[in-house]
Amino acid sequence: MFIQLSVRSGITIAAMTTLTTFRRSIAADSCSSAYLWAQLFTMLIYLGYFIAYTLPLLTPEQPRLYWLFLVKYSIEAACFVLLSHVLLRPVLKADNITTLKRWSVFVLLLLVAAILQTIISYFLSSIEVLKDTDMSKVTVVTDKSDTPLQMNFSTSFMLVALMTSFSVMYLVWGAGYIAWQSRQARKALQQQMQQAQLQQLTNQLSPHFLFNAFNSIRALIFEDQHKAADTVTRLSELFRFHLQAHLQPESTLQQEWQLTEQYLAIEQVRLEQRLQFSCDIDSSLWQHKLPTLSLLTLVENAVKHGIAPNIAPGNLSISAKATGKGWQLSVINTTAGATQQAGTATGLSNLRQRLQLMYPGKAVLQLQQADNQFSAQLEFGHV
Repeated sequence: MFIQLSVRSGITIAAMTTLTTFRRSIAADSCSSAYLWAQLFTMLIYLGYFIAYTLPLLTPEQPRLYWLFLVKYSIEAACFVLLSHVLLRPVLKADNITTLKRWSVFVLLLLVAAILQTIISYFLSSIEVLKDTDMSKVTVVTDKSDTPLQMNFSTSFMLVALMTSFSVMYLVWGAGYIAWQSRQARKALQQQMQQAQLQQLTNQLSPHFLFNAFNSIRALIFEDQHKAADTVTRLSELFRFHLQAHLQPESTLQQEWQLTEQYLAIEQVRLEQRLQFSCDIDSSLWQHKLPTLSLLTLVENAVKHGIAPNIAPGNLSISAKATGKGWQLSVINTTAGATQQAGTATGLSNLRQRLQLMYPGKAVLQLQQADNQFSAQLEFGHV
């Protein structure tokens, strides 16, 4: 009875310690509850695997060993989960290092974790209350003989066997974590694209923009009916592209420019001589991919916060060129004063998040304010 109570206490302490550690980690490292449950499930798999492997080897005359092995493997399972979380997860989660470096560090830490797990297992077997769980001294019964046999494995053999087993288990854990992380990233990207579409529809084609566009069309009806009809056509094309944007997370640079050109033509009707723009895009880059509506986001930000508030004529320059590391898209506009008028920056923030999700470590958005000039640059590496 005492042994059973001790076993239950040991299992409870191991489980509560692990649960408490992960709860604190969730608060400090933004771990999801799904990850916590996955790690607890990993503990159960570890426990079940070693119990299923060990218990059939034990003699029925030694029921005490069943409980001792259960305690030992429960503690080992908790240590396995903690080591995988502390050592392996950070390097697999990091997105600011190269693939080669990531896997080199992962293999090194995997070996470290396997060594530590082996030391823990060996140490537990050396504790007085758990010394009977030393597999090199366990008595087993085989199918060929009813006579119990003594396992006489050397210490070095047991250590190598344990380290090999733990290395394989940590490798399997790493593969499972990568698969889970990829699935989470895909789900996050889908949600982000849905949010991006809604934000673009409410920010780029805001009621204020539509109000100005319709007022401009209304004035043109009495002055230039052909130009008014052309503006309505451009506005409908702009709407059509927006409504279809959620169907494709990426667009070619050529598609992005065609959409942006429609937007600029509509804004030029309203701003007239206050908006002057130029486009210099390397023809070899037309089919390069970038997040849908990204160019329009940069141009809309330039017009809304840089050129429109300025009474004097403003210049907007759009360019794209190849670089040694990939290619670069730039949007440069003049401003009303020393600094560009501040906005909510929702569109730019949204664009940054999409770049991080779609091209981790291979694309960056840089903003720079100079004398009466604001520039936004999208830099893409070789994808």
